[in-house]
Amino acid sequence: MKLHHYIIPVLFFLLFIGCRTINISESDAFDPNRTITPQTFDIQPYQFYEVTIDTEDGESLNAWFLQRDDANATLIYFGGNDFLMVTSRILLEAYRQIPVNILLFDYRGYGQSSGDPTVEGVFEDARAAYRFARHLAPSPTDRIIVHGHSMGSFLSARIADEEEVIGYILESPISEVNQWTRRLIPWIARPFIRFNIDEPIKEQSNLEKVARNNIPLLIMGGSNDEVTPYRMAEDLYDASASSQKTLVKITGGTHSDLPKSAEYRRALQNFYDSL
Repeated sequence: MKLHHYIIPVLFFLLFIGCRTINISESDAFDPNRTITPQTFDIQPYQFYEVTIDTEDGESLNAWFLQRDDANATLIYFGGNDFLMVTSRILLEAYRQIPVNILLFDYRGYGQSSGDPTVEGVFEDARAAYRFARHLAPSPTDRIIVHGHSMGSFLSARIADEEEVIGYILESPISEVNQWTRRLIPWIARPFIRFNIDEPIKEQSNLEKVARNNIPLLIMGGSNDEVTPYRMAEDLYDASASSQKTLVKITGGTHSDLPKSAEYRRALQNFYDSL
């Protein structure tokens, strides 16, 4: 999230100038960066297809479908607020040993996708990606797994709550927005700082969704994550109604580097094997 890049350095300044309100608008929740999609992406054993996903509200999402001959499920990946497909190499390397097709896409307003990001618009992007994956290939590869990182954890949890998936993954997740903002602020500064958060953002809660979902769930977080503290992963694990849930703590992991870890890759493999 863009907020974390500057929030801590200004906290003590705010203490000296009195109580303040920090406004968080929908535009603050996204960090779109346009780029050029590469013509080739040579990661074996995937076959690379560049595709377009049309949303019901008229946007066109630039997407990659990575297919492999031994796949028996399709994974949809929902990235964080700064995710672009061209940054996904480490993630794809982590999945190389797991026989799943992978669908990646850039949110509206990101990369070559049309439109501008809003909370509900990005949820519509997630629904469109799910519909695309569901109808892309015949059984058994229409078995869907959803994987969300950071902001994308809201999308993964929501799709798992609304649609038919065989399992879902929450990586460096946010439990709920109100809890997340409280944990950004040291306790000593809380009497002096308030957040004024746009309602579409404020109402987001993964705790509610995992509490009513019994499908297999993998939650992963880094011990050194200062953006979405590991305690939020623990809160989600405790709240989950799933009878088949796993919580993995990546020692030394930060917010966006977990796919580099061998422990992360083992967790993905074990979760897939359990399905």
